[in-house]
Amino acid sequence: MNNKPIRILKKTMAILLWILILGGVALFLFMQQASFGKDPDGPRLERIRKSPNYKDGSFVNLVDTPVSAPNASMFKLAIQFLFNDKSKTDPDFKLPSVKTDLKLAPAAKPTITYFGHSAYMLQINGKNILMDPVLSERTSPVQWAGTKNYDGTHVFEFKDLPTIHFVILSHDHYDHMDYETLKQFAGMPTKFIVPLGVGAHLVHWGIASGNITELDWWEETNALGGGMRLTATPARHFSGRSFRRGKSLWASYVLQSAEHKIFLGGDSGYEKHFGEIGRKFGPFDLAILECGQYNEMWPYIHMMPEETAQVGVELGAKVVWPVHWGKFTLGLHPWNESPKRISKRAAELGLKLTTPMIGEQIVLDTIYPDKKWWDVPTKQ
Repeated sequence: MNNKPIRILKKTMAILLWILILGGVALFLFMQQASFGKDPDGPRLERIRKSPNYKDGSFVNLVDTPVSAPNASMFKLAIQFLFNDKSKTDPDFKLPSVKTDLKLAPAAKPTITYFGHSAYMLQINGKNILMDPVLSERTSPVQWAGTKNYDGTHVFEFKDLPTIHFVILSHDHYDHMDYETLKQFAGMPTKFIVPLGVGAHLVHWGIASGNITELDWWEETNALGGGMRLTATPARHFSGRSFRRGKSLWASYVLQSAEHKIFLGGDSGYEKHFGEIGRKFGPFDLAILECGQYNEMWPYIHMMPEETAQVGVELGAKVVWPVHWGKFTLGLHPWNESPKRISKRAAELGLKLTTPMIGEQIVLDTIYPDKKWWDVPTKQ
């Protein structure tokens, strides 16, 4: 009897087994990197378990929110991302920007400097506040792979920042919570205000626990000082930096000073919570709302541009600033489709928009950049 086929089969199986073992070891070692963060434990986890928004080991939305649509094909989605035609989604030229000197004294009124995507610095009442800072070139746990920013958008580095008094984070996704940026605050007196559970990542990265305030939805803090109040409000999204989701909360925020109200939107799909926020806190001088990285295959966790405009109305916003576009391709739509679509709908609703370039500044009640620098033909 010829045993050669059996020997070949056994050898092949052994090789495959070793490949699986080595692949598993490599994945395990890769996942040990600090950039993945850490899940909450100890007293932090005990507090989380008391939250009405935490059920069966995970934070949940106010309404049922699948990450993908019922008819979405994960295989189809993976193929689309793997073989994405960048000529249809990315700009083929260097995007314009302004290299503002961030260390100059700001205007007397609240001033916001745009860093691209959802990152910006708010200067108000003598405080310098960073929102969702991502100053790296990639939205990834490593800087040698992953989604890279568009040409012309890597304008500011950590060294360009003035003294930062506060960092506010909306959730723990890589395009909002950048390890390479945030680890540089270790040992500094900078204070952090974040949703429940996000503090575990920060402590893992060397941020002192005493410098972190964690909020559940509808909780508020006066930590900003100067008579300002910050309230964490609901969002319809999810969290997670590895394979496990929902270990920390996601949020939007309402920032109130004696003279102004600003809505800091974070990421969210459309739902009735926006109307509730508008009734409780509106009208707003400025609403900063996500408007990009949407897709019909994940319609519940990000808004379509027309929905973003509608939210501006529901919040009673005097001005809407659509963000979450123009720096990274995290969806499959053309890079400048979202400002075109929201501009059309905003005009129909009589809603004022501002669309600054990276580095341009918004000064409340005074300066709202609205040049259509993004309005160039999109390749078909």
